[in-house]
Amino acid sequence: MTNKKRLALLALVAVPSLLCTTPATTAAATDFSNQPNVAYIYNVANYNSNVANVIQLISNINNTTASFQTSLESALKAYNALNENEKQYVTNYATLSYHQQTRIAYRKLAAQIEEKLASVESTSVNYYQNVLETRDWYNTLNAAQKTYVSAQTQKILTSSILPNTSTDKVVNKIKLLNSSRTNFHKDVADARAELNALRKYSNISLPSGIEQLLLDAEQLVVKDKTVAKEVENAIKALSPKTSTAQDVQAVKTAFEALTPVQQQLVPNVWTLVDYVNGKYSLSKNGNGTKTPTLSDTAAEPGKTTEMTKSKNTYKAKINVADSEIDTERYVLTTKANMTVIIPPLETLLTEGSGVMDIQVTRNLNRINFQATLNKKPVKYEADMEIIIENIPSNSYIVRIDEFGERMPADYTIDGNRIYIQTTTSGTFQIVRN
Repeated sequence: MTNKKRLALLALVAVPSLLCTTPATTAAATDFSNQPNVAYIYNVANYNSNVANVIQLISNINNTTASFQTSLESALKAYNALNENEKQYVTNYATLSYHQQTRIAYRKLAAQIEEKLASVESTSVNYYQNVLETRDWYNTLNAAQKTYVSAQTQKILTSSILPNTSTDKVVNKIKLLNSSRTNFHKDVADARAELNALRKYSNISLPSGIEQLLLDAEQLVVKDKTVAKEVENAIKALSPKTSTAQDVQAVKTAFEALTPVQQQLVPNVWTLVDYVNGKYSLSKNGNGTKTPTLSDTAAEPGKTTEMTKSKNTYKAKINVADSEIDTERYVLTTKANMTVIIPPLETLLTEGSGVMDIQVTRNLNRINFQATLNKKPVKYEADMEIIIENIPSNSYIVRIDEFGERMPADYTIDGNRIYIQTTTSGTFQIVRN
């Protein structure tokens, strides 16, 4: 009976068609009609096993345990071994991708911890304090995050360490503090850092009066910074438009009254030097803070203003004062195909405050342009522009000097427009070729 069963089994293996007697009538069935049915069944089983293994490896990943790195690497290796058809059946691939992003974040965190530890030399008095701070940070990490910190760094952060100082050394450093030394502030900071390092290591006791010396020194540091800040602010308040020579002298006297330690805390001292050396033309109106008389009909910065007309002359006013916006330009229009652009007041080189008068007169092909402040000609660092439209082709611009001679002028041509550029008042003429 046994032999008959074996023969029947061999017959089935030898004739695969007996396993499936239903005729292949559909297109899908036709695609597989020439493939051995036994081999096909074997491949499906093997395919499912590979995918199931990867899915399980991904499920085993825990990003808070020390095995996170190895678990992730194993899952990645198994996933990359799949073919493209198998990969699409890994239902938790999003979890694998998430863990890869987590690994990047852990590496960055570990790099930050190692950078902090390396930021202070091992011979520095602040080294001990830095190690303790880094250790506190390291201890907030979970087991998985710690595995990305180098072994050398982990050894330092998990080993016992002593401060690079002693009680006697700290006491001597405090006794030697001298407020007249240029590095006084650094000495105070170093003494405090060493004392803090010792206290974090043990409950030390300083001799009577020593810690008070350090506290007094720290109060001097605060005072130095306060008086230096006052002089710094006084220098910032200086303005060529409003400050007088007396104002500059007052700030200079205040700076000279500082100690050398305090003087080195004033960052803008070279600005004061420029004022003292006469780099700026100062106001001569006595009190630099005097409020100037301004015009109620002045042009507004950043907006277009129509100039008033009297015969062939167009006029406009611009207020010049600290209270005015000085970062916007002025656009002044006329009914004579001319537009005047005045740059922001921050580019005005002429000192003083008050009302600037802008006047442009056109007689045939001659244009006279005037810009005055308190009846004195003004000068800008940037160009003022006079835009003239409907200019005949082949025209150009010359400047007429005080003797009536023609001089070269700065201008550009755009279609039928000419843009005259000038930093001062002047007379210009349109010349045709």
